[in-house]
Amino acid sequence: MKRTLCTLALALLVGTAAPAQVFTEGSLRDIRPEGWLRETLLLQRDGLTGHPEALSYPYNTCLWDGEIPRMGTHGSEWWRYEQTAYYTDGLLRLGYVLGDEDLVRKGEAGVDYTLAHPQENGRLGNPKIESLWPMAVFFRAMQARYYDSGDPAILEALTRNYLSIPLRQLADNRNIVNVEGMLWTAARTGDDRLVAKADSAYRYKELVGGERWTYEVNPDFLTAPEAYNVHGVTMCEMLKLPILLYAATGKESYKELAITSLDRLVEEDMLPDGVITSAEYLQGRGILNSHETCDITDFTWTLGAFLEVLGEVQYADAIERAVFNAGMGAVTPDWKALQYFSSVNQFLATGTSNHNPFKFGSTWMAYRPTHETECCAGNVHRFLPNYAARMWLRGTGETAVAALYGPSRFRFNDHVTLVEETSYPYDETVTFRVSATRKERFTLQVRIPYWCHNATLTVNGKPVKADLKPGTFFGLRRKFKDGDEIRLVLPMRIVKQETAGGGVFFERGPLVYSYAIPARWEKDETVYANMNGKFPDNPDFPCWSLTPDGPWNYAVEESAEASVCRDCDGIALQVPARHIRWDLAKGRVLPQGVRPDFGGGTGNNFEEGRRERPRISREERERRMRELLAEKGVDIDLTPDLPEHPEPLDGETVLLKLVPYGQTQLRLTVFPVIR
Repeated sequence: MKRTLCTLALALLVGTAAPAQVFTEGSLRDIRPEGWLRETLLLQRDGLTGHPEALSYPYNTCLWDGEIPRMGTHGSEWWRYEQTAYYTDGLLRLGYVLGDEDLVRKGEAGVDYTLAHPQENGRLGNPKIESLWPMAVFFRAMQARYYDSGDPAILEALTRNYLSIPLRQLADNRNIVNVEGMLWTAARTGDDRLVAKADSAYRYKELVGGERWTYEVNPDFLTAPEAYNVHGVTMCEMLKLPILLYAATGKESYKELAITSLDRLVEEDMLPDGVITSAEYLQGRGILNSHETCDITDFTWTLGAFLEVLGEVQYADAIERAVFNAGMGAVTPDWKALQYFSSVNQFLATGTSNHNPFKFGSTWMAYRPTHETECCAGNVHRFLPNYAARMWLRGTGETAVAALYGPSRFRFNDHVTLVEETSYPYDETVTFRVSATRKERFTLQVRIPYWCHNATLTVNGKPVKADLKPGTFFGLRRKFKDGDEIRLVLPMRIVKQETAGGGVFFERGPLVYSYAIPARWEKDETVYANMNGKFPDNPDFPCWSLTPDGPWNYAVEESAEASVCRDCDGIALQVPARHIRWDLAKGRVLPQGVRPDFGGGTGNNFEEGRRERPRISREERERRMRELLAEKGVDIDLTPDLPEHPEPLDGETVLLKLVPYGQTQLRLTVFPVIR
């Protein structure tokens, strides 16, 4: 007898006990960043997040508080809703952790409008947009609102929304990411229909028998022997689904798929600064490859799911590494400009310096408030508020978990607040002080990073005799009282690491170090043809052209080691280095405004497949492009790859000052090695 897919999925769930999620989040208002972290979040607020006019379209619209008008023909219909969903989530979470009611009101307005305007069948979002992907993103803003308010209407609306989606549509392309919201909602309502539907959608091919997968990062893809080759955002977003399904169903096969797939992705595509290559597809571990700023946020968001479900230190370590290095290195110090693509080695950042094959020679590696494709200009607002929100998690029972470190206050309950005093990651000491109206017994879990050896812990000055093993959470259970002081010291060693291509870089604790190349900052007022007429509508938010204003062509001897720079500020390192023969790479691009028109069907434009145009082979397209470049091309400078056999120039060894990667724009992170 035939059964519906949902009925079949429910039957498969019978007798499967879902595991308890190890850690959970709470209200974002319970966490208050302090010290350097609050200062940085205030820069973000006063910079890009608080100035949508600088970001330009579509951030200067009503966002999700109404219908977003279309500007021209640029991009797919769903783009403007995806991009503003990213932005809304970021500004709302930023508002909650800063206690900024103006940001909160602006973000909540979009959530309120969406809740108040469902379609007849309960579907949420603009009915003119077929894709379910924007709602998968906007769910996170609704999640943040629920964490703050606990309003059951949010869960009811999300339940109706997810139940309205046909299974076939849910399993199609990026629509599958709605499984994240379905499982989160089910965990709070106990509605097994959502779990069954999510499970069925993820196993769609298996259940319908023989039909191809309709979403890319599926079980067959994840377990195939070939190296992963897929769009980076798609990989990051879909990679979290198996671990979330494991938490919901208890199926060990989901857990195994999730862990082995993430391990493989890291092995194949991880860059030294903590984020996978994605320009825009996965590129491998070559250090000239870049990552998209979207993936800094999406990768760390997915790592957060692994951390909460499994409660393992490695995922917290990875979040810190990505945020402190790749994240902070993709924005200017004043938070007024960002890169779309960024690299561990980047010797210039101009309107033509993109050395990646995708959008080669374009604006995509410049620090700008506006970008050709707007997703990164929206997603950049999320990574740091997400970090702040997950610094403190809750464990089973009465347990406060210091999952990610940074200066902050955490309201554990009505009687206890934990104050974390630290300059981490720029210092090794993390001090927790208890502010309590009464004595209370609970557990404080502290994280001992994998990179840390010989950690020490004291309570009110007395050593705690325990094995503080690297890669573990240590639980300190006692009856705490007001004024208690818990001091954790995490010694940070300087480590030299080798990369693909034979280069080396230096790290200390969670920080990667770079030589900050002296830069010439010039305002770039060019309105590039690829920008579709967009330019920042605020003179305080310029676009920048950064070129070297000093030497960058350094290499290190094979035996070279970095050391603490005693004459610096206590954060910097120093390493002996030598000048080598190493020049900027050269390339050719078409002049501003000149575009090739060689026929459709061979590029990366999302709309290209829909055009009624004559199709030519990729080889013919490339041949015509070479001819056009030879006739009209303009020479450009580019960041070069590592030289295979560095040749030292005459001159003495110099001591180079290295600073944390996140404090650089032009940088030499991976050094060639003189062997």
